[in-house]
Amino acid sequence: MLTTVADPGFDAAEFPDAPALPMQHETPPPATVATTATQPLPPLPVPQALERAHALLMPQIVGADAPYPLEALGPLAQAAADLSAGAQVAPAMAGQSLLAGVALLAQGVANVRTLAGNIAPLSLYALTIVNSGDGKDAADRPVLRPVHDAQREEGKRYVEAVAALEEAKASRKKGDPPPDHPGPAPYRIAADLTIEGMRRSFAEGIAAQGVFSTEAGAVLAGHSMMQENRIKTAANLCGLWDRGHLSVVRAGGGRTERYGVRLSAHLLIQPAALGDVLADETLSGIGFWPRFLLAWPAPLAPRVFKPWQPENSPAILRYWADCKRLLSRPLPDDCDGLPVIELDQQATGRMAAFFEGMEQEGRQGALRDVTPFALRATEQACRIAGVLACFAGVDVIDDQTAACGAALAAHSLDNWQAALSGKADPAPGRALTLYRWLVERVGWVSLRDVSRLGPNSLRATDRRNEAIDRLEAAGLLEFDGGNVKAGGVDHARR
Repeated sequence: MLTTVADPGFDAAEFPDAPALPMQHETPPPATVATTATQPLPPLPVPQALERAHALLMPQIVGADAPYPLEALGPLAQAAADLSAGAQVAPAMAGQSLLAGVALLAQGVANVRTLAGNIAPLSLYALTIVNSGDGKDAADRPVLRPVHDAQREEGKRYVEAVAALEEAKASRKKGDPPPDHPGPAPYRIAADLTIEGMRRSFAEGIAAQGVFSTEAGAVLAGHSMMQENRIKTAANLCGLWDRGHLSVVRAGGGRTERYGVRLSAHLLIQPAALGDVLADETLSGIGFWPRFLLAWPAPLAPRVFKPWQPENSPAILRYWADCKRLLSRPLPDDCDGLPVIELDQQATGRMAAFFEGMEQEGRQGALRDVTPFALRATEQACRIAGVLACFAGVDVIDDQTAACGAALAAHSLDNWQAALSGKADPAPGRALTLYRWLVERVGWVSLRDVSRLGPNSLRATDRRNEAIDRLEAAGLLEFDGGNVKAGGVDHARR
């Protein structure tokens, strides 16, 4: 559950000059600008300054206490159990990594018919929040090894083919037939994205791709998710999840029209690197976060030294073999025409009961604070079940697989409810939003420009002033009466 604590949620020894903050449950000072001055903090490079600001401003939050339903992974359950035990990572992280890794491959093999009767991609977006040192790479590397191995070999051949094409063009004589094109770029996964880069990747590359990052702060706190780009990025990713259709017209840049593309994602991130994106009501309201499966496992207990190699797990060897089987399938240029995995009669009945429960609880019951997530949970359950069925090599979802999909979707919903239950006090998130915006600007900014050009959530005077008060109380803002600037940041050090 999201917990409000008396201390500011960071190690005081790490930031010894940080001022003491009032307890989070105390009534904040009136929203009148700069009522009490605090000595500014010593300057840090931008990434460290943002991390310190998050630690000072945001209440400590954690995920749900419910254990991850490992058995609901069906054909992936034993591989997840072996990965969790061998690499000493949380079962939730092992499960999320495997499920997202299989979705990356399954989305280019089949689609699924949802309970509503629509044909949907087998694409999944996953977000896993874990502390530093809790094994993000240890979980991710074995899962994506077959994909990286294939991409390395296919990429090498592609580069050689492009070089041969350029050489053939240079030596071509009049009347010679044009040289053969090497085809689409074969790259399946990237660790970061911008919307423009993603559009180009799909325009030049294969139809099924993914964004997989163990340092997702580069994605969620980077250029794509800055305030001025956030809605555009989120809307494009929502459209890909829904329809797999890219349609862009740019003045001087031509037109990009691509049907049947697929994108899956797994973002692993530390809590301190989240910034304000998780509590952004706009992102939840437009359905961006409700499209993500969230896992937020408890911090790991102290580990013991235990040598382990994934090659020694029969279940992981079988997983790799099945991944290679999926990788060997030819990818179409348009995934909309792929075979459709259907729900059988019993699975339909189970999904219908799950849907009605989500409708009741999401609109009138205990899930009203996460209504957009509850209302999308049934499609998530169908997609998860479809991914598991595709990995097992079957084209029908039975009752047991439907139950697995519903259990994993429900676990994600529990985590979202726990993570977002503290949105009753949006002031800390607004203060962090303002600080991030100010950090992007070197020098003084007038209060008028904060209201005129700043983040939309802070253009109202009372919200702006409350955010400024919070920042100044934390030593994160300098104020001269009519202008403000971010405190504690050294823009010259990166």
